[in-house]
Amino acid sequence: MQLAVTSPLDAAGDAAARAAAARHGLPFAARTGRPLAEVAAASGADALLVVSRSRAALYLDGAEHPWRAGMAALRVKRLLQGERSTRDGFLEAAQLRPGDAVLDATLGLGMDALVAAAAAGPGGRVLGVEASPALAALTAEGLARCELEAARRVEVVRADAAALLASLPERSVDVVAFDPMFRFGRAGASGFDLVRRLADPRPLAPETLARARQVARRWVVVKDGTPGWDLVRLGLSPLPSARGAERVYARVAAEG
Repeated sequence: MQLAVTSPLDAAGDAAARAAAARHGLPFAARTGRPLAEVAAASGADALLVVSRSRAALYLDGAEHPWRAGMAALRVKRLLQGERSTRDGFLEAAQLRPGDAVLDATLGLGMDALVAAAAAGPGGRVLGVEASPALAALTAEGLARCELEAARRVEVVRADAAALLASLPERSVDVVAFDPMFRFGRAGASGFDLVRRLADPRPLAPETLARARQVARRWVVVKDGTPGWDLVRLGLSPLPSARGAERVYARVAAEG
């Protein structure tokens, strides 16, 4: 997919868009009052990252898809208010601690990474890995504009998760998390259609899971859609979940 960066109609946004283009090594396409479709056609781009000082969006297939913290903001709010993690399946599975280093190997739009950064606190850090250049750029720019303090602790890396895990030292992070694409989409999920359109569709490979267990100090968390067919494929047992839950999780101990 060919990607370029442009600004909103307001020419004052050009500086922010040019800076984003430089950060991601992408071409900049001047807006000059033109519709996004015209900008994309003129630049030969399949999609446009539309960036201003306060907003990041992806223009794809004739529509703008703005990055928003969405439900992650509510999840962070609940966490900071001290509500029990059982209300958040990811937090219950990950059992994160202050100061943790977390590797989110399937970043997507960064919702779980944002919650993980809040749970790990000021002394923690989250490395979010995303194979899709468009998703990686959108999420990085969205997080950079997010008002939540935890967003400052999420570092976005565009890479193949298996290759990056292979390059990391053993026991170099506390928790590794995977949220691979589910076999069946969930209608109406905010942002899910965009992620399904752009994200790496390959299922989690057993070899990648095994390497993640070597890189983790405590455990690896794997998310799946109910009823958890891919967990079964990987030989994993789902943790107990609430009746009617649309997501299930497995927690696998680190190796060694």
